[in-house]
Order: sequence, then structure tokens, then C-alpha cells
Amino acid sequence: MKIAVMADIHSNHIALERCICEAEQKGAEEFLFLGDYLGELAYPERTLEVLKELKEKYPCTFINGNKEYYWINRKNGKNTDWQWEAGTSGSGMLKYTYDRLTSEQIQAFEELPISKVMKYEGMPDFVICHGSPFKVNESLREDYDYIDDLTRKLETELTICAHFHVQSEYTRNGKCVVNPGSVGVPLRSDGKTQFMMLYGDFGVCKTEFITLDYDVEAAIRELDEEKLSLQAPGWYRITKAVLKGKSITHAAVLVKATELCRASEGEADWRHLPEKYWNMALNEFGLEV
Repeated sequence: MKIAVMADIHSNHIALERCICEAEQKGAEEFLFLGDYLGELAYPERTLEVLKELKEKYPCTFINGNKEYYWINRKNGKNTDWQWEAGTSGSGMLKYTYDRLTSEQIQAFEELPISKVMKYEGMPDFVICHGSPFKVNESLREDYDYIDDLTRKLETELTICAHFHVQSEYTRNGKCVVNPGSVGVPLRSDGKTQFMMLYGDFGVCKTEFITLDYDVEAAIRELDEEKLSLQAPGWYRITKAVLKGKSITHAAVLVKATELCRASEGEADWRHLPEKYWNMALNEFGLEV
């Protein structure tokens, strides 16, 4: 059995198409997708179209990531105290993506699970998830202080997760945890796109990490075509830097901007940070406004 495992596309349909092409050349018979299909890049509808076309050709399994719950909760009228506004780094990209989704597309996300036990003849059972099998936004990163307790609760000997965008494999408490990396905004990859092939036979699973060059400049051109530097100024600059392989993350800049706001104003809500604190944080990371 040859299975392609892909995660964290974040609307990067250009990288996705490159990964699918490579997976087909490697003889992939089936595709597993671990959530966070949209967000960060331009034209989310193009990513959904690529996935729709793939589903017509191959067996595909889809699960939810934490990003999907932004769209789901918005549709269902939750978190109404968080106003999504164009021109803000904290929510401009969320608004951009949400405005391009139909109710039917969001409904399809609502029907997806956050984890699933995968069963194949000739392979041991394994679990796929985005964050962890228990919470969609709970990371299975090896260096987190709670990882020993969390891995003890894992149901199968192999868990394939996503969420933290770094290709990795480790064993803890007899449980193997694998992250295939991110298709769309991978970290520690020098700007290359990533996925994983999973091979199974005779009761054994073997993983192969794949890292590929793709047309990064085309992805950046699409950001500019959609004027995302105006839609989400700071978020755009971080995304562009990550695509170019720079050592920076959206989360790290958000944490720093929140800290700067709290130090200056005594309190801070990460959802409603004034743009000046995003700019200050970006300057500290060497991304000048």
C-alpha cells in the first residue's frame, strides 16, 4: 500500500499541486489530509477545487484542523465579540478567506472528524489527527512539557499528526508520532513544500519524508494580486517571509506583539492588538515595515 499524507495546506494550491504530482509519480494509491486546508495564502477556492478533483480520482480521507473551526464557528454565530476586519493583522486574513467560502463548503467541514483510526490490510492500525486525537489545537510537538502524559493516552502505536508544520518523527512511551510537515507554509524547510509517503505491507509501516522545490514566487505573486498586504499587513509580511524560508513563525510574532501591547497598556487581547504592536514585533524579528 502506498499512501500520500499531506497537511497544513493553508490555501497554497501551487505547493499542493506540486506535492500531488510527486505523490502520483511515487505511485500513491490513496491520500490522507490532516486539516488546515485554507488560510494565509490567496485564492482559497483554488485549493478546494484541487482537492475536489483529486477526490474524484483517488480514495481520499479528510479531517479537520483548527483553521476549519474558525470558519465553522463564524458561520454558527460563535465568538461574536471578535470582529474580523480588513486591514488588520489579527483578523484580516480570516475575513478574506471566510468571505470566499460558501455555506455548503463550511457545512462540509462541519461533517469532518478531528481524528480517525485508519485500518488497512497488511498494515497495523494507526490514528491520523491535526493537533492531537483529543483536541484539534493540542500540539504533539516532542519538546512540550506535557508530551509524556499525552503520548501515554494515544490509542495506537503510530499517530500521524500535523499542526506545528515541522517534519518530524519520534517515539515516546512506546508510541511513534510522525508529522509529515506542511504543504503550504512549512517551517525549517528552506521554503520548500513537504509531505510524506506511507508504505505498508506484511504488518509494517514505513515513512518517507518528501521535500520539494516549487514556484514560491508564483505563490507570492498571488498574495500581491489579491492585495493581501492591505488586507492583513503584518500577517502578509510574515507569510511572505515563511514562504521564502526565513526562520520566523506567525505564532512567535503574535506572542511578541501581545507582550509589547501588555507592557505598554497593562493588558492585551491577542485578537484585538493595535497594528502598531504588530509593527513593533515585526521590527524586532527583522521584518521592517
